[in-house]
Amino acid sequence: MPPAAPRCSPAASNNALHWRALAFDPKVLLLDEPLAALDAGIRQQLRDEIRSLQRACGATTLLVTHDQDEALSLADRVAVVDGGRVLQVDTPERLYTQPVSSQVARFVGHSSVMQGRVVGTNTVDVSFAILYADTGAFRPGDKVDVLVRPEHVQPDPPETSLNRLAGRRTEVRYFGATCRYDFIPDAARQPLLCEGRQLAEHTIAIAPEHLRILAA
Repeated sequence: MPPAAPRCSPAASNNALHWRALAFDPKVLLLDEPLAALDAGIRQQLRDEIRSLQRACGATTLLVTHDQDEALSLADRVAVVDGGRVLQVDTPERLYTQPVSSQVARFVGHSSVMQGRVVGTNTVDVSFAILYADTGAFRPGDKVDVLVRPEHVQPDPPETSLNRLAGRRTEVRYFGATCRYDFIPDAARQPLLCEGRQLAEHTIAIAPEHLRILAA
């Protein structure tokens, strides 16, 4: 007979095979890529079960993964490590919305990062446009990176919108509930990644509060 499930296992789970390698009432769980090579449906189910198990046990859990969805959905705190160096340790929300560097921003989630230069208070030149954003402690002349997440790009905004950019839409990727697509502003060399149910036709806008200025 397979061993009984550990006493801290969630009541909803009755598959003892899930717990075959776990000790009774563990104080620490060490999980190294536990969901690798699984299809999307099973990965989602087991992700929820691992989270339920961790909460039921109250055990400190160290999860190593290359899957950003796993890290952000399972963890209370996430550490981004590159080449043995810890770049940032934070809550999933702060890691996504307030990355401390362009390297973290590119690693966590989807984003577009534009090179720019501060030209005035809350004003940044990104070569193809002057954008309004909170420049914080940066001073005129400082080289910076300007981060925007794809879901914060507004398609075909009113003409009075700040940071309104004319251009053209190119590649579109369909994901069912949403689409990701590229939009190349006039005079820009690289496209901006956009996401939403509505696709931009000729213009986009990015509200100043959705632009994050980072050290270059």
